[in-house]
Amino acid sequence: MKALMENRKTGRVHCPMCTHTVAADLELRGKRLRVAPGQKCPRCRASLDVAVIVQVPEAA
Repeated sequence: MKALMENRKTGRVHCPMCTHTVAADLELRGKRLRVAPGQKCPRCRASLDVAVIVQVPEAA
């Protein structure tokens, strides 16, 4: 059986409440990239569980 490796990156997400782009931790599970659960927006303290990922820093 394969062991699941969780990779975490820091990226930019769009907060649905205050409509600003803020930094958040992202989890890579298989081929899917999602916002790590339980995070809050640093500006308005809203949950980022449903935030849209805008930018993922990667080397070219």
